[in-house]
Amino acid sequence: MKIRILLAIGCALFADSGYGQSVAGWRGTGTGVFFDQTPPTKWSAKDNVIWSTKMPGRSNAHPVIVGDKILTCSEPYGLLCLGLSDGKLLWHRENAYRDVTDDELWKSVEAELAVAAKLRPRHATIQTSLEELGDLDEKTAEDEAQITQLTLQFERLEKQLKELSLAARYTLPATQREYNGYATATPTSDGEHVWAVFGNRVVVCYDLKGKLVWSDVLPDNPSVVWGHTSSPLLVGETLIVNIDGIVGFDAKTGKQMWRTKYGQSWGSAVHARIGDVDVALFANGRILRVSDGTVLDRVSTYLGSASPVVSEGIAYYIGVRSGAFPFPSQVGDKLELSAKWKAQLKGSTFFASPVVHNGLVYAVSTGRILNVLDAADGQTVYRKRLNLGSGPVWASLCVAGKYVYVSSRDGTTLVIEAGRQYKEVSRNTLAYFISTPVFHSNRMYVRTSERLYCIGEP
Repeated sequence: MKIRILLAIGCALFADSGYGQSVAGWRGTGTGVFFDQTPPTKWSAKDNVIWSTKMPGRSNAHPVIVGDKILTCSEPYGLLCLGLSDGKLLWHRENAYRDVTDDELWKSVEAELAVAAKLRPRHATIQTSLEELGDLDEKTAEDEAQITQLTLQFERLEKQLKELSLAARYTLPATQREYNGYATATPTSDGEHVWAVFGNRVVVCYDLKGKLVWSDVLPDNPSVVWGHTSSPLLVGETLIVNIDGIVGFDAKTGKQMWRTKYGQSWGSAVHARIGDVDVALFANGRILRVSDGTVLDRVSTYLGSASPVVSEGIAYYIGVRSGAFPFPSQVGDKLELSAKWKAQLKGSTFFASPVVHNGLVYAVSTGRILNVLDAADGQTVYRKRLNLGSGPVWASLCVAGKYVYVSSRDGTTLVIEAGRQYKEVSRNTLAYFISTPVFHSNRMYVRTSERLYCIGEP
């Protein structure tokens, strides 16, 4: 289900582009820490706004800064590139099924979708009838006969629908449209190309001029009605995408190199290097070898929508059940990591992705309770309920300069000094957003529901 656009030229561009340079993507380098910055600490929708640009649709994807450009996403399946200095839109590419499918294949897709459209209503009706009959406390002989007849019809329709593989692949999966949608995953870039994945299961690679290099439509369905959220991870020449299965693509060509069937992770994966082996760490606790998708370990934790964080050779999984897992010097067939410490955090069931900085772990629950732990032993340094309005905290925590930034869904951001005591520097309100702020030099970039903001102090 893939098309190639001038693939031979695309491969040449990769070869000449300095491919393998520093990757920009989810939370910058995956840590949420932006070093050597002089970030703004005060702003509003009118104050200290360098520029703001109206977005064509909302998105939870955070901005990604690549040279003099800034990349982000937009509902329903849009990838946008803007100028970093002025926010001017340079290009906008939509990635619906028709946009990434050639004419010949699309004819086959349409034919199967037409057949499926006739079968699905009957399939749904029979399923409902079987459920209703199954709920009867006492079944008559007539009921049993009807169940047998309907079951045969249902199985026959199931077989017919299963044979329509294109229709299944090109049918839009469910999502939670109010808070999630189809454009939540943050894109990633090597400085010459950008890769993105959308909730319709479309994976794309563009050059930074907006030319499509390759695309794919995966057969995976998100396993929950919340839809797809995890961002793609670029490690060397491998692009890792997790929707239901975990797929390793050749980033140059879009060829699928490996596939591992281990279920959906809401939180985005992060990269680490152990000895001379690249690994990817997932929110569900699994650790995969990047070269072939082999599962090396599964730590006993679950993060839900948050991501693990790697700092100084230690993997931190921070949630209600938290733990720190030091890496060995080398990787064998298995990792079998052991926890340096474990901790139970106070707060709601889910936590935003944490930050680890200068020996401290900062974690905030969606219920706005900040936990600061000693990274050495997991002991609580301090805990505080934050005044962030009524909205939950879904944006990941950030550290820029000497400050920690904590944002709630209603657009309120607390700026606090990093350290072992709570010291609030400022409280700022912008607009509704779920995306995570990013920082560059003395600027902060925030993707709200309606606009992309560049914030800076004069």
